[in-house]
Amino acid sequence: MSIRLEYIVCNKKGDELKRFDVKTEADAYDSVICAAEDISLLLAPIQKNLSLNDDQIYAISEHLAFQSDEVKQALKQIKKPKSPISSKDGLTKKDDTKAEIPPKPSVTH
Repeated sequence: MSIRLEYIVCNKKGDELKRFDVKTEADAYDSVICAAEDISLLLAPIQKNLSLNDDQIYAISEHLAFQSDEVKQALKQIKKPKSPISSKDGLTKKDDTKAEIPPKPSVTH
C-alpha cells in the first residue's frame, strides 16, 4: 500500500481547477487564480457595456493574471500627473496620496 498526497486548487465556488503533486506549484497556481478572480471584479463595471458574459470576463481576467509580468511592464509606462485629473464625467478628482492633517484645536484655560 502507498499513500499519495495531492494538492487540489479550487475556485471560490469550490469547483476543482487543477491537481498538483508539489505544494509550491499548487500555491503558485492558486495565487494566479485568486488574482484572476480579483481582476474579474475590476472588469465587472464594463461587462454590460461590452455585452460580455461571466465566462468571458473570467477568461480575460485569467489571461491577464497568467501574463502578470507583461501586465506589470505595461502598467509601469503610465505616468501619473501631479495636478488633479479630470474624469470621463467631467468631475475633477484630487490626488489622495497625501492625507491632510487637520489643524489642532486651540485650547484655552
